[in-house]
This record gives sequence, C-alpha cells and structure tokens, in this order.
Amino acid sequence: MKRQLLAALTAGIIISAAGTALAAEDPAQGIQFDGRLSIHYRDQYDKNRGVGLTNAALKTTFTLNVNAPLAQNLEAYTSFSYQTINTNASPGWSSDYFDTPANDNAAISAFGLKYKNDGYSYVIGSQSMTLGGGLVYGNYGIGRHDLPYALNVSKKLGATDLNLIAAKTNYENGIDNDKFYVVQGSYAISPDNNIGAMFAHVSYGKDSVSRYSLKDTNFYSVYGSHNLSDVINISEEYLKSSAPKDNQAIQINLSYKADKKNTLAAGYYYAEDQTAIADYHGYGMTTAPNNNTKGYIVSGNHKFDKNLSLSVGYLAYKKINDTSTAGGASTDRHRVFATAALTF
Repeated sequence: MKRQLLAALTAGIIISAAGTALAAEDPAQGIQFDGRLSIHYRDQYDKNRGVGLTNAALKTTFTLNVNAPLAQNLEAYTSFSYQTINTNASPGWSSDYFDTPANDNAAISAFGLKYKNDGYSYVIGSQSMTLGGGLVYGNYGIGRHDLPYALNVSKKLGATDLNLIAAKTNYENGIDNDKFYVVQGSYAISPDNNIGAMFAHVSYGKDSVSRYSLKDTNFYSVYGSHNLSDVINISEEYLKSSAPKDNQAIQINLSYKADKKNTLAAGYYYAEDQTAIADYHGYGMTTAPNNNTKGYIVSGNHKFDKNLSLSVGYLAYKKINDTSTAGGASTDRHRVFATAALTF
C-alpha cells in the first residue's frame, strides 16, 4: 500500500506541476518527455533442450520517462514501461517484467524526486542505477517490482566522481526485501583514460536467504575505460566478493567506431557464481554476463539517424559449475539476436 501511495503522490505532483511547467518562459524549465521503443529478436540454443535453435521469438519493450520541475533545482520524475513477447515464444523465453500476476506487463516502474545544490545531486525514489562496471548489478528488467527504492547521492570533485547509494529492493507483498549499500567513485586520469572502484555490502532478506542459502556479502570492484584512439575504446572490470568460493569475475570489452553510423564491439567475460547481487525474482541483478558462466559476445550497431538504430550480435557462454547457489546459469547457451530501437 505504501508503494501505491508513493506512486500516486508522485504522479499527482507531476500532473499539478504540468501547468506551471508548460507555461514557463524558458523551454528548458518545461515538463520533459523522452523514451525508447525496441523490438528484440532472439534465437537461442539451450544445451538442456538437446536440439536446434528452439527459442526464437520477438520481444517488444516501450519506456516513457517524464521529468517535471517543481522548484529551483528540484524536479519530480516517473517512468512507465510496457513489454510483450509474441505468442510463438517457447518455454525458455520469459518476460523481463517483475510483478504478480506475471502477465500484467505494464506499470509505472520508477518515480521519485531529484534535487541539485552546491555541486551535489540527490535522487530519492524507485530508480535505476549502475554499480561499478556492471558486473554486480545492472538494470535488466522492467515493471513495478524491478527497481529498488534508493537514496542516491553524487558529487563531482575536480576529475573525481563520487557516489553513495542506500537501497532496498521492492519485491511483491509478503517477501522480505534485501538491502544494499554502495560507495563508488571514478577518476579521469586524462580525457581518454578513466579508472574507478566500488564497494557494495548486501544484507539479504530471509526469503532470499532461504531460496539461495546466501549470507550477507561484500563486493569489491575496480574498473576502467580507455580510448586507444579516436575510434577504439577498451573497458574492463575485475570483481571479487567475500563469498568463500566462486567469488571472482572479469570482463573486457572492445569497441571500434568504423564511421559515424557504424560501431563494432567484442567482449569476453568470466563470472563465477557468487559475483552478482542475487535477486529473489530468480536472477542475479545484472544483465550479461550471467553469473556462473564464461563466454564472449560480438555485435554491430548501425545508426540510421540520431533516433533510429539496429544492433545485431552473437553471444556464447558455458556454465562454470554444474550447479548454482545464487541463481546463475545451469546450462551452456548460444544466442543470435537483433534489436531495432527508436528513441525520442
């Protein structure tokens, strides 16, 4: 009930602010909309299924973000998301949507307030975030129970960006939520070289503990990004957790900008079982790579214009251990994919 009241309050604030925002003399102070529509095709071979590419399907995802100024340096935000998977999808496909019932794939998925003052930025509410280079946590799902509630504070000190986060997951009613606390920062050595470090402590709720036999866990990460030339970039991350075993991960990504419209990329990763924050919904709180796997990905992206793009790629990974205690992969997979995306 508290979540519904908070969402309704945020929506009410935005609606009440719309008249003033839209009438502002400075267009930058008006209510602002942006979003993304994507159509994702995937065909996947799952070794457990034994034969062929058996998971071909289309997934369509729509996101609309709204920001409305309330006062100087203060604004309200919200985000609506919708997703559908075509009916021909085989059982291996699942929605990225987290809610009960699972087939209700539309909701306000984020809402809250943003405030800036004296070089500090504060975001409080349901929100997306990135921890480190993305190994331990990434925003891969949608829906009213995907994003955590968090207080996110950031500050830029010269060439250093500092970030403090206190967060609590937003599982369905009746599930004991997890809490995590993060300190991270990055430093621009030069315009072409950036390094960073992250520490995260996770205190799991009783339901996640009973599901995965987890204990409270610390994660430590170092990461960086380097422009080797005007068209070549390399990024990497090394992560270690306080788990007694299966506690290390590494990823290396290389991108090449062939011209203004075309970019090629390749990446390799090795992520043991205890290297991502576990999510009671059934996955690690990360995108790719999945924990308990090692593999590579190659992809290409073509921009038709500033708003329309097409990406194609191939992902292959192998499980590291036969069993996973933290919701990681339990089978080898090969995947071809394509995503057409329109931003506005």
